[in-house]
Amino acid sequence: MQERWMAFPCKAMPELQPSPPRKKKRKRRGFLEVFLHKMQKPEVILISVWWFIMLVLVIYMAEMGPVLWEVWRPLVFLLSIPVIFFGILAFATL
Repeated sequence: MQERWMAFPCKAMPELQPSPPRKKKRKRRGFLEVFLHKMQKPEVILISVWWFIMLVLVIYMAEMGPVLWEVWRPLVFLLSIPVIFFGILAFATL
């Protein structure tokens, strides 16, 4: 019996494999980060520029410039409401 054990060297403890390094938990991306990533896609930029040009041309062709000049304050107020909520949402998900 002893001879059989001598044929194979005996180790007190088997060698342990080094454990792979633990992956760090990735921080969940916030709303603003995701939104900006989506907005930087080329197709989004192209269609945004296209619609902006169309808006400017419609205003010019329909001679709505003086009308918009008269009502710019209420329009800015109405446009600021979604911008404010967007800012709050972006800040809340940091």
